[in-house]
Amino acid sequence: MVSTAARALALKYRLPLLGVNHPLGHIEIGRKLSGGASDPVMLYVSGGNTQVIAHRYGRYRVFGETMDIGGVGNLLDKVARDMGIPFPGGDLK
Repeated sequence: MVSTAARALALKYRLPLLGVNHPLGHIEIGRKLSGGASDPVMLYVSGGNTQVIAHRYGRYRVFGETMDIGGVGNLLDKVARDMGIPFPGGDLK
């Protein structure tokens, strides 16, 4: 439904519609804020999936990932919730 609204707005205002890889957006922010890590190896952890990713020569390579579970992300969410840490981390039941 949101993609339909995005397409409609792009058509209405004659703007290009660009696809964005959500996890890579998070990774790029971390890479930019790292203060000098030019080609890091990263562990992307979310509630939905976990990936080991490397960046080199302007490209990303996924070395490993969970396919259907959050793995480390779910573990961190559960620990944070048990410790009473608010979202992000815990709080969602």
